[in-house]
Amino acid sequence: MNSIALGSVWMRKMFDSVPEKYNRLNRILTFGQDEIWRQKALDAIEAEDGTAILDICTGPGNLAIKIAGKFPNAKVYAVDLSSRMVAAAKERAMRLGLQNIIFKEDDCLHMEFANEHFDYITISFGFRNLSYSIANLKAALKEMYRVLKDEGKLVIIETSQPANALARNLFHLYAGKIVPRIGKIVSGHKEPYAYLGASIVKFFNQEKVIDILKAQGFHIK
Repeated sequence: MNSIALGSVWMRKMFDSVPEKYNRLNRILTFGQDEIWRQKALDAIEAEDGTAILDICTGPGNLAIKIAGKFPNAKVYAVDLSSRMVAAAKERAMRLGLQNIIFKEDDCLHMEFANEHFDYITISFGFRNLSYSIANLKAALKEMYRVLKDEGKLVIIETSQPANALARNLFHLYAGKIVPRIGKIVSGHKEPYAYLGASIVKFFNQEKVIDILKAQGFHIK
């Protein structure tokens, strides 16, 4: 088994352990900003009848469900490695009576969709999880590029490194020390939020993300 496959197995196991408290913790840890960021992503989408939209690393389906609710005539697909996250997302969509969304347990490195199938691909707070190795991130972006239409759009919500040194140091202190402690208290699980804090601290700045996207063929707007 190669390092990419090992990473996927570990990631699946980790996220399978936290679906019940995931949304509550997101709200707490981002001071409620996560909903504002999702709304901005939603505003970037202009869907018509039959528009095909794929949400990658959907987790409990927060963004995918918002998209399906706003655009009832669009065809929304949502994938995640974690079977428990997918189950939680399906349950939420059913409670809301959404008929235009399909959830699937799938690895975004090897998706079964046809080439140039989607008008939009969205990913909220999952891009960083794909970057545990550059090889993994490049493989994921290559697969996104394959299933995205030629004029399609990739919409990403993700944290980044503040440009200001003082702000960056405070951000790292919060992510590296406080986030894991709050996560453990609220969820009862230490490892996922220790990983979360470390991944935030180690993640790229905005310029590096843009360079990686351009190198994989994406155009930045």
